[in-house]
Amino acid sequence: MSEEPINRASLEKLSFSDLVKLADEYGVDVPEDLDRRFLIAELLELAEESNNKEDEMIIATETDNQQPIILNGNFNETQVSCVLRNPAWLFVFWNLNDNDYSRIMDNPGTSLKLRICSYNDPKDVKPEEAFEVQTPSQSQEQYVLIPQGKKYIKVELICVKGGAGEVIAFSPVISIPQGASLVNDLQPGREEEFSPIVELSGIKELITEQYKNHRHSFS
Repeated sequence: MSEEPINRASLEKLSFSDLVKLADEYGVDVPEDLDRRFLIAELLELAEESNNKEDEMIIATETDNQQPIILNGNFNETQVSCVLRNPAWLFVFWNLNDNDYSRIMDNPGTSLKLRICSYNDPKDVKPEEAFEVQTPSQSQEQYVLIPQGKKYIKVELICVKGGAGEVIAFSPVISIPQGASLVNDLQPGREEEFSPIVELSGIKELITEQYKNHRHSFS
């Protein structure tokens, strides 16, 4: 049996059921609707808390007569990816190759930003709208709040130096699920007319609860 240290590369190779088993072994509570990417993020966060090499979290694999496999997690590639947590929140994660990492870390005036580009059509060359988010230092992942009403999103990883930005990687374009305009435009306290059947569904109470618990969705 061989063992691999826990990192993004080793976790990406596992099936979702294996990830759940690993999380259970290390006492991570896994909700039924937890996304694969967020489960990996939870395991990585737990692994980072262990600074003692002897206590390092490991993945055991059924392979005999083999030395432990050591993976660096990014394969020396600069890349950025994103997945939806829900229609309001985007989870972005990225890697840097050795050259880009050195260029940023060795120059105090150089930093990384995320440019969130929105499109009406996935084939559009230029975004309809874009805004930039400063990345946290010493991190390779971040949650981003998506403006309401966007249909397609692409994330660009920007290296900024002296006020000028260079795109060093970009994600595929992803689709944002679109709800019915009747529901999207509703606000607590706003008078709306519903059919008797819709009234029976408890729509007004549902909207009030949605506003209380997910207020960012009404921004």
